[in-house]
Amino acid sequence: MNVNPGDNRFCVVTNNDIGAPIVVPPVPPLIDVVKVPSPLALPNGPGSVMYTYTLKNIGTVPVTNVTMVGDTCSPIVRISGDVNNDNKLDLTETWAHTCTTTLTSTHTNNVVATGWANGLSATDIASATVIVGVPAVVPPLIHVTKVPNPLALAAGGGIVTYTEKITNPGTIPLSNVQLVDDKCAPMQFISGDINGNNLLEPTETWAYTCQSNLKTTTTNTAIASGQANGITVRDFAIATVVVAEAAPILPVTGFFSAEKTPWVFAILSSVFAAAVLLYTIRNKKNI
Repeated sequence: MNVNPGDNRFCVVTNNDIGAPIVVPPVPPLIDVVKVPSPLALPNGPGSVMYTYTLKNIGTVPVTNVTMVGDTCSPIVRISGDVNNDNKLDLTETWAHTCTTTLTSTHTNNVVATGWANGLSATDIASATVIVGVPAVVPPLIHVTKVPNPLALAAGGGIVTYTEKITNPGTIPLSNVQLVDDKCAPMQFISGDINGNNLLEPTETWAYTCQSNLKTTTTNTAIASGQANGITVRDFAIATVVVAEAAPILPVTGFFSAEKTPWVFAILSSVFAAAVLLYTIRNKKNI
């Protein structure tokens, strides 16, 4: 562009080197609860049972607003675990709760643990059965945990590896152990059956893995089951992986559309008209 003395020119500069904004997804919480009744059986009939609940943070962020709700036993009282007394379930803490009730017949009790972090909730469910009035029958227990890696993905998603572990918090071995996941298959057994007898012993931890390609935020549930003494037991593990939403489209730079941005066009037109008027006045003074 050539500019002569006294000339006025109007230019629009387009900045096209702005990168797309990066959307950082929030990391979801992850909690795990185990419930064990004592005793597991009341062979002589009705009696008192104390449930012990062990709550852990198996994620990567502290968890707040933790609640424990049982369907047939209350109140559930925390007795230990909050080491620094901040009411946050930290990564290094294990919270212990108890609840006592009287059972008059064979009964299955459920508890739902919930916690929050980064505006997201985590839930875990535990159940246990106590046999009442049946001699020489002890019910089994089973427990499963699930940990995704990673817990959060950038926009577009990616591969997530789930590590799932089954343990036996009861007193008798479990047979016919199975693990299914509603949104990840196949489940691959990695290790844990130390003596190779296909029974999940109270001292064993069976590990499995599964991979999934996630494109959107996904919550999935794993179900572990096993049998002993003619009784089938189940446990659930729930985990969420957050996938960030796509970055918003950047606004158009450079010349504006009069239809989409009429106010901008009007301002630019006024500026251009003023520049032309100023140029005309200056030229007349030089005549």
